[in-house]
Amino acid sequence: MSENIEITCPCCAAWIVVSRESGQVLLHKAPVNPKKNQSLEEMVGEVHAKKSELASRFEKEMASQKDREKILEEKFKEALSRAKKED
Repeated sequence: MSENIEITCPCCAAWIVVSRESGQVLLHKAPVNPKKNQSLEEMVGEVHAKKSELASRFEKEMASQKDREKILEEKFKEALSRAKKED
């Protein structure tokens, strides 16, 4: 069985890879679909929206990494205390 689920969106034909364990989107490839008759202001607006979305996703991942570090440190301390008790 594959570790990840691959999905093709029926609406926009984007290709998405989702982790079975965490349910998080691991990869998203949007279909190549150039927008015609789009003004420069609309393009700039899309770039700013994408930038803010990426910044929020980055902050979310940084927060999860901080939590991960704390959890791993707690697990390490627990394993260390078990090892000392066994000696």
